[in-house]
Amino acid sequence: MTDTPDLVVLLYRADWTRLSLAAEVSHTIDHDLEALRPEAGMSLTGAPTRPRGPDRPVGRSGRRARPSGNEWEKATDRQGTETSRSTLLVAPGGRCRYQGDGFASGCDGDRSWQEFEEEGRLVERTGGPRPPLATLLRPSWLLNGYTLEIGGSAATLGREGLRVVATPRRSLRDAATQWRRPVDRVEVIVDAELGILLRQQEIYQDKPLSLTELVSVSFNPVEAADDAQFRPPSGWEAAEKNSENPTPSGPGWELTKLATGLAARRLGAMLKSRTDPFGQATNEEPEAAMPEDEPMPSGGPVSDEVLHLLYESESRQAPGIEATRHEWGDFGAMLSQLPDELLQMGFRGFGSLADEVALRVPNDYGVARLRISGPDRYRIDYVLRAGKSRLKAVISDGEQRWRILDDEVKVGPAVPPAVTSPLTEIANLFDPSWLLESRLTGGTETVIGGRRGYRLAVASDNRRWPPLIPPDEVVVDAELGFLLCTISHAAPPDGSAAVAPARATARSELRDVITGYSAEPGDFQPDLPPGTPVVEEDPAHYAMPDPAKMPRAMAEAVARKAAKEAQSAVEGFVDFIRGGAARLPPDDADDLAGDDDQASHLIRRIAGMAGQ
Repeated sequence: MTDTPDLVVLLYRADWTRLSLAAEVSHTIDHDLEALRPEAGMSLTGAPTRPRGPDRPVGRSGRRARPSGNEWEKATDRQGTETSRSTLLVAPGGRCRYQGDGFASGCDGDRSWQEFEEEGRLVERTGGPRPPLATLLRPSWLLNGYTLEIGGSAATLGREGLRVVATPRRSLRDAATQWRRPVDRVEVIVDAELGILLRQQEIYQDKPLSLTELVSVSFNPVEAADDAQFRPPSGWEAAEKNSENPTPSGPGWELTKLATGLAARRLGAMLKSRTDPFGQATNEEPEAAMPEDEPMPSGGPVSDEVLHLLYESESRQAPGIEATRHEWGDFGAMLSQLPDELLQMGFRGFGSLADEVALRVPNDYGVARLRISGPDRYRIDYVLRAGKSRLKAVISDGEQRWRILDDEVKVGPAVPPAVTSPLTEIANLFDPSWLLESRLTGGTETVIGGRRGYRLAVASDNRRWPPLIPPDEVVVDAELGFLLCTISHAAPPDGSAAVAPARATARSELRDVITGYSAEPGDFQPDLPPGTPVVEEDPAHYAMPDPAKMPRAMAEAVARKAAKEAQSAVEGFVDFIRGGAARLPPDDADDLAGDDDQASHLIRRIAGMAGQ
């Protein structure tokens, strides 16, 4: 190997759906060391709010109800070091078969299946091919939140490779939420031609935590030409008939249903605060109407230049940046994304109201002035917010965080909350490397807020995506790589490609951007008038609960917020939409609108989840 390849391009463009190979895979994990790692933060729906790092393979299916081949959950009931073997067969077109002790799974390019000895047969259909061993076959996760250093060449299994050390890098996303579990570094060997990983080892507390590697591999194997290898053993018809798709249940699912009720209260509060919502939106706030959509970007794969912009964006923004963020949300379009299946499982009341909401509820429009310097210093001043929000600003100097309300200031440690916060969406704009785990196309030039950018179409089957409502269109700043604009569109009900332009559910734009901002003393501390009440927040409020008690702890936290007059609040919302005279109790409306607009984020999270 004479020339060192471009690592960002190599990892991003690695395409497992074009491969034809057979391999034996070895998995080793130190359960004692794994038990020492704290858990990552959880969203209010019970799913990780951000990627936790590489998806790890299943060692054995003995303790798991549904091993996916993409994750290895924390095994608190095991001790010592465990090693297991599995086999992998991949053929062009996204066909694959992956099996080990007690489990087997596969994909014929369109549908996926899984089979387990302990629970009988389970078949799940997906929207497209998905890698059976994402840790190795979809290596673009290394571009999301890691600094990469090439340590030289390495030959293994007759393949030329690159030794690469991936070290977690701090970013604004780490201040937004506890999105990943700690690891010192990840050491990998990258196939210099194909971009896939031949070996991947996690190091924690300077000790090997886990190791996944190919111990043998052959290309273009004869068995890859046999379509039967990628079908369920009993055939699709029998497998689908016998499939056991479990209905979601438990504290996490009940919490999600509870969140919808809290979200309804958020809408009710917004409606209450506007005697004539449409009139106020159009007359008092000219910008409240969401900007007109352009046709979706078209074209081939994104350029290498844009890939580097996304990966290097945060380092290009030093020493700091200022901007004004304009945000629009179409609640009617969001609600229309809830499928019938979710309504039948407890999310009643929203789907049947979606059309009426579209007529009565204006776009949710907000404006905030942003000042950011490094991974933990930021200032968000809310210029305009929907409803009667009490929150006026959020400021962090890296050590303390202040929440400025109408009548008081809350101060606490500058630690990320355990759940998704309003800062999360802003952090995703200024550290857009998470987009490198998706499929990006296009790249036509456009102008947003006076700055030149590249318009990209975004698509992904990756369930680890961070945004509350995943965008399908973004504009990347041509100079610094942050996201000037993100747009999310309503998907067709049947999941097929839209024939006509889809309705936008959310849009965010950065304007009045000032680069090269250098912080002055006091920029990231509040200037409080004398006599302002200051309330110290309990540090335990931000601490991560015990993993085993996580669902219950989150449920109780949300329940406390939603319990007071929850039923009457939802009834008031329904009555208002239907033309009735009911209103939310004033105290409830103020409380709901004033606490970080968490309910607004909840409804967006629910709509985003429904579209996955």
